[in-house]
Amino acid sequence: MLPFKKHLLHGFMAVLLITAAACDDILDVSNPGAIEEDELTNVNLEQSLINGVIGEFQYTHSYTSQWTGTVADELLLDHTFAQTIPMVLRTADENNVYVANIYSFWQRSRASADDAVSRFEVMYGDDAYSRVNTLKALAYGGYSYVMMAETFCEAPVNVSAAYSSDELFRIAIERFEEALSAADNALSAGEPGAMVERLRNLALLGAARASLNLGEMEDAEEYALQVADDFEMWIRHSDNSSRQYNPFRDPTTGANNRYLSPGEPFQNLNDIRVPHTAEKLTSLVEGTMMYIPYQPYSFSDWVAEEAMEFQRSTDVRFASALEARYIIAEARGASDYTLDLVNERREFAGHDSVDLTGDELMAELREQRARDFYLTGKRFGDLRRYKNLYGIDLFPSGDDPFQNLPYGDLTCLPIPQSERNSNPNL
Repeated sequence: MLPFKKHLLHGFMAVLLITAAACDDILDVSNPGAIEEDELTNVNLEQSLINGVIGEFQYTHSYTSQWTGTVADELLLDHTFAQTIPMVLRTADENNVYVANIYSFWQRSRASADDAVSRFEVMYGDDAYSRVNTLKALAYGGYSYVMMAETFCEAPVNVSAAYSSDELFRIAIERFEEALSAADNALSAGEPGAMVERLRNLALLGAARASLNLGEMEDAEEYALQVADDFEMWIRHSDNSSRQYNPFRDPTTGANNRYLSPGEPFQNLNDIRVPHTAEKLTSLVEGTMMYIPYQPYSFSDWVAEEAMEFQRSTDVRFASALEARYIIAEARGASDYTLDLVNERREFAGHDSVDLTGDELMAELREQRARDFYLTGKRFGDLRRYKNLYGIDLFPSGDDPFQNLPYGDLTCLPIPQSERNSNPNL
């Protein structure tokens, strides 16, 4: 197990406070409201620490969902900025600015969670693992490790040598197991039961997701079966500041600003879960015509009866009992359970039921999963898993329809050069 570090992570102190305060300038360490280092183990600042953990996770998850959706097959992107083209074409390298951003944001997210747990240990000693905020830090931290593992080919932790994706998934499972133990302790200590149960479900689902990516199907199913039928967790967005905006609002609205379009596998599906404009519209790049996505099923303003534009305050469901059911189905393979889930989701979308078996049934399961979780940050990891575990390559191939250039073969993001320059263990 990778132990929590007792030392103070200087690089995250300003971020923890500023995220909680919803300030735009995350590098402004001269902020007069900033928390001093020696105050960060003050029990009165516990809530600021956990707000920072959740704020870092939510911002990073949203940012990553857009860009990994582009590297995968969820989105087409038509923009003039040169750094976007390698992301679109799956040729991004260690010098790409978006690779560096995603990497630094996830490192900050997982480190703020690990650091918060260490500080709670200083504040409360053994009682730390009976507190709901420790449970929150463990659960959100575990998810940060999962997202790093799904996104990057490998990654160091605290200036270590690089951990493989599989090793990062195992660290995530350790965090989730600690969260499950903390949930039991928190209930015994009288912490709010509803919140504890939500976080327990989050940890169970996270452990199931990590186990599925490892190909450990029995463990994945065991964790997923314990997720409550009504469970869901949301990424919260707000009009308060640009850092809190839903990132899909601005690039899908306004004739002079639109540059995101559904990927070709998500166009003209006649599926209420994946709506887009009926006609192609002009994009940011003059002369380009493209469909513009509307809010998909997992977004908070979605309704079956009417297509809704993204809003800056639109929330996103990032974890749910439905995902647990998809994990169970994938773990069991072409089973009656899988066929029932597929037909339930097809019926929800207004489509006829099917009677499939074997590989055809599993292909339909993958299709239904893609539609239910469109733009929620799962697709890139899913495509990697399908390729790694089953030899099924669903990454885009041929030429990008907007750039008229061939796709590369990138299936995971590299460690950015900035990390390699500063880490002596790489």
